[in-house]
Amino acid sequence: MNRAEMRALTSNFCEDPNISKFTVTKYNDALELAQKQFSVDSKALYKTSAITVVVNTGSYDLPTDYIQDKLVMLNGIKLEPISRQTLGEIYKSRRWDTLTGTPRNYISDPMEAQKKIILVPIPDSVSDGTDLQLTYVAIPTAMSSDASTPFNSSALMTEYHIPVCSYAAWLLLGYLTPTDAIVLKRRDLISSYVSKVNEAIQTFGDTPSEPMSIHPRDIRVR
Repeated sequence: MNRAEMRALTSNFCEDPNISKFTVTKYNDALELAQKQFSVDSKALYKTSAITVVVNTGSYDLPTDYIQDKLVMLNGIKLEPISRQTLGEIYKSRRWDTLTGTPRNYISDPMEAQKKIILVPIPDSVSDGTDLQLTYVAIPTAMSSDASTPFNSSALMTEYHIPVCSYAAWLLLGYLTPTDAIVLKRRDLISSYVSKVNEAIQTFGDTPSEPMSIHPRDIRVR
């Protein structure tokens, strides 16, 4: 579905086929938030990127649409994720962030509130000019027109267009006075959304960290 078709479905979920309860802009904004939320919850949309390694440089910018790594390879060899805490336990008598050599591990976490990947040890001349290949979970590109389709137009994600509409309707109905009918409708919408998120996790969940399912009770209903 494109954005126009998804907006129509979302308005039907809201029992608003004439789009009078909310503006077109609000529907579009809700759909945008919903596709991003689905990507974050399911970690199903991923991309690849290559970074050229530079000697004596251990920190590199991650792509702006990065959410989480799935696979990191240096010159075709898989690198293993590691935490600062683990490195501190391994190198108790020396600083791990000054070591040089051929990288074996990497750090990609929000500790510095920046999208950075850190190679450990810092690359020496042997690794200079080699490719750091990154496969990562991505935030989808915004739908810029009614002809746009979600999830970067990925054909593999087509079956998840409907749960995006469900989540968008759930968001919008939260702005209305919570009658019994609206509360029940929102509960059904979020339950449907969560079911498809968990399905996507099982389908695409081969990430370095163990995939986790979510439950409707984990989502706060306003």
